[in-house]
Amino acid sequence: MKKKSSEKRRHVVAWANKAEWDQVLEYLYSKDSALQRFALQRISAWRGRYASSSPVAVDCTADLVRCQVLDRSGQLDGEDLVLLYGAGLVRFVNLITERQQGRTALRFC
Repeated sequence: MKKKSSEKRRHVVAWANKAEWDQVLEYLYSKDSALQRFALQRISAWRGRYASSSPVAVDCTADLVRCQVLDRSGQLDGEDLVLLYGAGLVRFVNLITERQQGRTALRFC
């Protein structure tokens, strides 16, 4: 049986609904460290639910925000912060270049 063209495709995601997604997005980019920590806790819960299918962009953003929160709190010394920021930035750059390389590979196929 053919699917109707108007039928929506369903995707399983870790967040409960769009409102939760929007709230976490807003809190991640907030200047308030408490709100950022709340957003990071929600993302950790998402990872617990769907670790293998968690969006890489969300993970990268969470890693960088976590670095900022720890940096502002003074909980880590300079060397640890350098390692955390470095790992987060490398992961982010890998994400961007991987997408670009995928486009290039598709062009040559």
